[in-house]
Parts: sequence; structure tokens; C-alpha cells
Amino acid sequence: MDSYQPLAWAAIGAAVLVAANVAFAWFATAPDHYEWTDPALVMSPLAALVGAFIGAGAGRIRLALRKRREELER
Repeated sequence: MDSYQPLAWAAIGAAVLVAANVAFAWFATAPDHYEWTDPALVMSPLAALVGAFIGAGAGRIRLALRKRREELER
């Protein structure tokens, strides 16, 4: 189960950055929100890729720290 943890963190990171990208596109086109989907659709794949890398890195660091803590407790 531990080997899948970075994958789960990658999915979470991707979802968070895509949501942030869509929210930014929505608020950047205020006040009438006209054509907010163009930047959201263009940048969402890049946001998902960056979020996946950040999330996977965070998951691997967390997993390594947990293993290190378990080794020190022995």
C-alpha cells in the first residue's frame, strides 16, 4: 500500500492545481466572466502535470520520512 501513496498524492496535487487554475481563469476575466474557459482549458493540462509532480514529490518525501521514523524507533 505504501508504494501507491505517491500516486495518490499526485492525483490530489493535480486536482488542486487544476481547480486553482479554473478559479484563477474565472476571477481574472471579471466582471462579466466572458471567455473564461479559454485560459482554463489551455492551461489545465499544464497545471495537472505540475500538480502531479509536486504531489508525487510530497508523497515520496512523506513516505521517506515515515520509513526513517520507523527505523529510528527500532
